[in-house]
Amino acid sequence: MALSSDIPGVAIQLSRGVVVASIQVDLDDEVLARFRDDLLGRIRESGSPRVILDVSGLETLDTEEFEALRRIITMARLMGAEAVVAGLRPGVVSSLITAGADIDDLRAAVDLDAAFAEFYPEAPGEPEPEDLESEDLESEDASVPDGEPAPEPIE
Repeated sequence: MALSSDIPGVAIQLSRGVVVASIQVDLDDEVLARFRDDLLGRIRESGSPRVILDVSGLETLDTEEFEALRRIITMARLMGAEAVVAGLRPGVVSSLITAGADIDDLRAAVDLDAAFAEFYPEAPGEPEPEDLESEDLESEDASVPDGEPAPEPIE
């Protein structure tokens, strides 16, 4: 089920159980207000406890716009959804830190794949499919005591 926004330059979709909002337009008060309303509506409609804000399309992000996004993230949390910001550009990060922006408790990822990995990490120690075959062979060999021939297959 794909959901999309009617805000030009902002697409909101449900992907792998995550509400993904991709912002590809400069932010202003009107865009932020419509984005907030649409995003919170999508969280409610979908019931998803996960949100990714993809800001890779933003070449600039001033502290006021950043604080507005943080407030939207806080609103999403109050609705039971955790959020990850994905795709912040190095220049944007540098200017936000230099300006003293509040980044406490902000979950961020370098790109969409890393953001999805924040929600769906691979289980540690889970073998790769090709490792399963070699482990099966090793376990068969391990069941035969040293020095004894392997049993003949039954036909």
